Amino acid sequence: MADGATGERRIGLRPVMIALACLAVAAIGIERVWLALAQPLWFDETWTVAVAAAPDGRALLHEIYNDANAPLYYVLAWAWRLIAGPSDIALRTPGLIAVFVAGAIPLLARLKGLSLEARLAWGAMIFGWWGVDIFLNGRCYSLLMAVSVLQCVAFARLLRSPTTGRAWVWCAVGACAVLIQYYAIVGVATQGLIYLAARRGQAVRTWPALLAFVPMFAWMAYHAPRLRAFSDTAVAWHPLVDPARAASFATFTLNPSSPLVPVAVVLALAAILLVSRRDAAAGRDEPEEPVPELWLTALAALLAFALILLSGVLRPTLTNRYFVPVAPGVLLGLVLFARHQARAHLAYLALMAIYLAAPLRPDNFADGLRSRSQYGYEQASATLMAHKVTSVIYVWDHELAPIMDPGSLQRVGAVFFRRAGDMTPVTALAPRPTDDVNRLILAQASGPRPGVIWLYNRDGRTSARAHPPRLPQIDPRWTCERIGDDRVGNLACYRTP
Repeated sequence: MADGATGERRIGLRPVMIALACLAVAAIGIERVWLALAQPLWFDETWTVAVAAAPDGRALLHEIYNDANAPLYYVLAWAWRLIAGPSDIALRTPGLIAVFVAGAIPLLARLKGLSLEARLAWGAMIFGWWGVDIFLNGRCYSLLMAVSVLQCVAFARLLRSPTTGRAWVWCAVGACAVLIQYYAIVGVATQGLIYLAARRGQAVRTWPALLAFVPMFAWMAYHAPRLRAFSDTAVAWHPLVDPARAASFATFTLNPSSPLVPVAVVLALAAILLVSRRDAAAGRDEPEEPVPELWLTALAALLAFALILLSGVLRPTLTNRYFVPVAPGVLLGLVLFARHQARAHLAYLALMAIYLAAPLRPDNFADGLRSRSQYGYEQASATLMAHKVTSVIYVWDHELAPIMDPGSLQRVGAVFFRRAGDMTPVTALAPRPTDDVNRLILAQASGPRPGVIWLYNRDGRTSARAHPPRLPQIDPRWTCERIGDDRVGNLACYRTP
């Protein structure tokens, strides 16, 4: 156990940690709200708006089934839109709140073996994990982070005291996580296997709690035929995982706001480890005793990370956002490593400082504004409405476009027009990689002043890769405004008589 002097030092650092957390949370919170107000929606957020605009439950079910994502966030977004309206800030408000909630859960939910300083460090790391880029706030991932933190807490409590009631809580929270994002099932499975291995007979006796997974499995069985279409390698848009991508996923899981954060964390913990060993050798200090259920919770996250990574090696379906469910457990592992050092209080302070400082980099403002706006068309829609186009051709030049429901694509393309009360007709094109979108547009454009929104990514297997946008070069009557660059971006084009 730590001696009295160590306890006094920890108490002395507690006000410093609390003050640092309060100041950083306020500053980061202001940045996030400012960006939520200033940054146009990117494509995935726009898709959320289109789904949330479904006029009734049947239409909502159709839109959810048509997509590859789990249903729960869309249902909540649909209900929230009825309350808060369709504006950008209304869409992003639940995500902004969820990030604060995620950071607060470790403070509010006490765990045996974690001091206030340890829980404060874990919560601050979770809150700072997002940086200031809010491109995920109009999607499910902020909510998923909060639910995944709660799942870690519920699992640690279940391991410590395997009762049926606690098993029900863990199963229910895990089922919700999967219904928010399907990759969360990997984390639930690894936790379940560890629970069985660690508690054996006690775990088996809590089997009735498995009934909490019934709605989850029922929906996944219903959605499976559509998911198989998305898993076809012919429409895959993510590359297979190689060593470089594996390293980037590991960096993202530790902290997506800056690649320097993992380096800083390793250096800080290494320095604390060296100092702690020196103190231990001199008999001046001792680390705290390990808490098995907390270490098993962190181990489950690491195993889930490895399994998700393996899935990306086998099939090209993996992107960094799918690691969000394991991030809270991985961060808990860093806190536990710090806890086991003789200078744990200094390690907590170092982790907090690193994770809360990263989002406060001045260039994060510009990065946040740039990062996803180029792959969106809110500004492009505003441009065409300002030029009073009489019709719109919407082109989502993406590998998935040919398998999407044409009606869904049309509604997605018309989102910003309809939100503004503009009923200009919108027609969606779903090009194949072999098509020349320029020629398709010229053949279909009609009326006195047609307009075009063309969202392209020339780094993928898309039409634009072989046939770059060049409408004005083919027909000088067309004027185009580009957001982005010649690789990834969007075009707003209109034709004059």
